[in-house]
Amino acid sequence: MKIAVEQKRIAGQRKLRAAMKSFDYRRIDNRLERMARIVVDGVVRITDAINSMEFSRKRIKNAVLALRSKRLVSKVGRPQFVIGDKEQIVLDEIIIESRSGSCLPIRKVRELMENVINDTDDEDAPYVNVSMATAYQFVKRHPELKRSSPKNVDVNRLAVSCQSVLQPWYSLLDGLHEKNEYCKELIFNMDESSLRVPTNSKLSVVHPKNENPGFRKEPPKMANSTLVAAVAADGFALPSVILWPSKSLPDEMKPLLSQTLDIWPNGSGWMGCNQFKKYALSTLLQGIIDRRKRMSLENSRCLLLIDSHISRADPTIWREFQKENIDVITFIPHSTHIAQPLDRGVFAVLKTELQTKYEPPSSSTSSSKRTALVDVLPQAIHTALSPAVIKKAFATSGVFHNESGPILMKLPETSEYQPSTHSNRFDFYGKLITDEKLLNDWSEHLGIKEEEKEEKEEKEEKEEKEEKEEKVDDEKNSSEEMKKEEQKDDNELKSLVEMKKIKRKFEVKDDDHENEKEEINVIERKKGKRKVIRKLDSSFVFF
Repeated sequence: MKIAVEQKRIAGQRKLRAAMKSFDYRRIDNRLERMARIVVDGVVRITDAINSMEFSRKRIKNAVLALRSKRLVSKVGRPQFVIGDKEQIVLDEIIIESRSGSCLPIRKVRELMENVINDTDDEDAPYVNVSMATAYQFVKRHPELKRSSPKNVDVNRLAVSCQSVLQPWYSLLDGLHEKNEYCKELIFNMDESSLRVPTNSKLSVVHPKNENPGFRKEPPKMANSTLVAAVAADGFALPSVILWPSKSLPDEMKPLLSQTLDIWPNGSGWMGCNQFKKYALSTLLQGIIDRRKRMSLENSRCLLLIDSHISRADPTIWREFQKENIDVITFIPHSTHIAQPLDRGVFAVLKTELQTKYEPPSSSTSSSKRTALVDVLPQAIHTALSPAVIKKAFATSGVFHNESGPILMKLPETSEYQPSTHSNRFDFYGKLITDEKLLNDWSEHLGIKEEEKEEKEEKEEKEEKEEKEEKVDDEKNSSEEMKKEEQKDDNELKSLVEMKKIKRKFEVKDDDHENEKEEINVIERKKGKRKVIRKLDSSFVFF
């Protein structure tokens, strides 16, 4: 028995060696695939291939399974799940989904590969399950693909992050560049950023395996303060302002004062309409004019890019900029993370510097919190407003002439979300707000709104006056009615008293006398109650 098994094994090995060298199979370069093909064609048994010891049992079985499933064999024996046209189909679908704004997570890539592989006309073909490892390998062998974590943005930003919304704005900007030929030294961007220290939730530490990583102090909660900055495309930074949330400047903040940094205590720490008007006319406008004079470019037009915050909604400010030949264009709401240079680089660097270098104080007093912030703030602002950071921010925002193409190509053509609207406000969003016609329409709109406000106030005042008059009339009528009732009670009381005297003369019975006495008491109680009510009414005050 053993001899027969051994002879059968030797014969199978002989057949396998002969087939591997034969002309029919020698054209297959991959020896594993060649051996699997010989097994699939029935020349030898799979046991004979395994006994050859040239490849492992698992590799041979995987290769045979791949050929029987009508797929190619990889170098390690596993079947190549996506091959030829199907591989290109998967790749094209991933690119299309990415350009539509919804990049696929790796699990969706796995599902896509599985659907494409099993989409076949062969009804007898076995169903192929694709593993996550296969999806990872697919991404790895295509250099044009990359795995990254998307940014978390709100719905309003998603709604404008598409070509259909941003293309008209960039076209307007390119038209201004062609008409006025702005130089980089006279292209400015102004915005503000909160100085609250963000928490670095991704910070990792090194520690022994058998011990826990310990704890980390969070930045203390502080009232908001705001940094107002304006920069030019050549790397120049205008003097900055910090809006500090107090009525007077704390002593800890005074060392920050310099020629390039001022601090305005404003109570709230936020940018309001009055603070913006003061900054725009005293610091921003004057800074642009002075720079143009220093560079001997008095006859050149300037370009200022600002966001569409409600504090900017004052046409009187922009008429002053118009007089100085400064074109001001606003960003589309919620698009500054794409098109605004300060948001693209400068403020990101500022927050990173504050996050990494800020050391929470051991004490929770307001003074210690301010001192800890002052220790890192000058260097953080200096790093964020360095020329290299500013130039890179402008270069990556696409605000130069005909440089918006790379920005728009990364965005989907449309968005499934609808941009938010401001129906009650004048539409100055994403427009040239120093245009004469727009300024006239804006002033007219504000005038109409002011008239409507005055009419509303007059109407409310009139209604309030009428309401007070009605209350006075009601009180007067109520007082007259009370007097009539009292007079009536007095008359009744007098008549009863008279009747009592008359009846006494004629010796009225005791029962009738008691009834008359009770009636008199009732009338007197009513009269007493009315006096109390009238006294309360006279002392009631309307607030």
